Amino acid sequence: MEPKFIQSHSQKMSLSPQMRVYLHLLHLPLQELRQAVESALEENPMLEEVPRPLDPEDEEVSSPVTNKNKDEEESSEILPDDWAAKDPLTFSNIPPDLSRRKPEDTRKIMDFQETLITRPESLFDYLEWQVHFLELDEAQKKIAHEILGNIDPDGYLKATLEEIAAGSRSECGKVEEVLLKIQRLDPPGVGARDLREALRIQLERKGSDAAFAREIVRDHLELIAKRDWKTLAKIFSTSEPEIKRSVDLIARLDPKPGRSFYVEEAIAITPDATVSIKDGTEEGLEIEVHDDFIPKLRINAEYRRMMREKGLDNKTKEFIKTRLASGIDFLKAIALRGSTLRAITDEIVRAQPLFFTRGFSHLRPLRLKDIAERLELHESTISRAIHGKYLRTPQGTIPYKSFFSQKLETKDGEGESQKSTLERIRSLVKKEDSHKPLSDQAIVKHLEEEGINIARRTVAKYRELLKILPTHLRRVR
Repeated sequence: MEPKFIQSHSQKMSLSPQMRVYLHLLHLPLQELRQAVESALEENPMLEEVPRPLDPEDEEVSSPVTNKNKDEEESSEILPDDWAAKDPLTFSNIPPDLSRRKPEDTRKIMDFQETLITRPESLFDYLEWQVHFLELDEAQKKIAHEILGNIDPDGYLKATLEEIAAGSRSECGKVEEVLLKIQRLDPPGVGARDLREALRIQLERKGSDAAFAREIVRDHLELIAKRDWKTLAKIFSTSEPEIKRSVDLIARLDPKPGRSFYVEEAIAITPDATVSIKDGTEEGLEIEVHDDFIPKLRINAEYRRMMREKGLDNKTKEFIKTRLASGIDFLKAIALRGSTLRAITDEIVRAQPLFFTRGFSHLRPLRLKDIAERLELHESTISRAIHGKYLRTPQGTIPYKSFFSQKLETKDGEGESQKSTLERIRSLVKKEDSHKPLSDQAIVKHLEEEGINIARRTVAKYRELLKILPTHLRRVR
């Protein structure tokens, strides 16, 4: 087969470098955007941060310098004529360091503060500390350490006796002996292999008073989950009140023995914008897009001046030209990102005015497509713009994506938001009679009375999303 040259025509879309930068920055939340800006400052010498204006108090305490040294005179000759007008902050008027503390004193204070920083005690640390008080030989200590390493944050042992025996080079019987000792440690129930064992260990500590409860847990835990008191009463030939007393004791046990040691990491959320109610009004809303957190950038005037030099060699000029174009694209992309987020926020406020003053139950149906059509953008651009971003509102700081939900049909034809319907179901269940909880069909009828057409299976699905138990498990007998 001979090689041939074939000419063909095809069309394909390609993104410009500026558009690529814009889409990348648009996707970043505020914290990551700041990192991207700082990286751009390091990588591109054409970009520089615009110095923030000094506070009036700082300007008053700063000492004016009237005599320039030789270096300052030379540096001023290099700068363009309009440098002083555009950059009022120069080295001559930067306020001096007014700190009266010696550097060595500051270091001592910081060292002392670091010694005060402690981390919360973990479940593993607490168990390891208790193991030191057990009478164990070296082989048993090795087994104990292997067991502790396989206990999860909930307090459950997640490895089999065989696996622990293999890891500690021991026998299953010896592993079980050490495990029984660890199961006597605090918190009660730690080291259990399943829920049944965790409850049994806790009940054993309650003595003979919990004997009946231990028997129920050992053989009929599934009937407790179903709240089938009648069947339990028949099995044990006793009354339902007696069954309930034992079940109440079981209900006070901890199904996750290790959760008292949970350490929740604080997640700092920086909202990208704020919607607030104007002072003195009930309906007026004002929007503020937060950009003070991001360093302000500009093109370095010195490199602009170098571009105008006649004797500049071609290699240097090409380097400056390339970096200059990249810097300008970056500045335009940041500005476009801010205006896009502002426009989306404006449209959300226009579409969901009652939410900001009355709450989640007044969310209206809103799709990405609706915002995209109003702003003449693609849906993927809207999706990218709201990804990982938060809005501070009178109802709290919430993700942008919370304002978008599917539409449910109503009798008036206007439609109802899926999320507001979820909130209505939650409210109905919260207000129900615990002795006669609402069935899914009863919830359907309540919603129909409010003008919302919804199927029973949809109510069941929403109830599961809200983590609401079915009717028979919510009933208090």
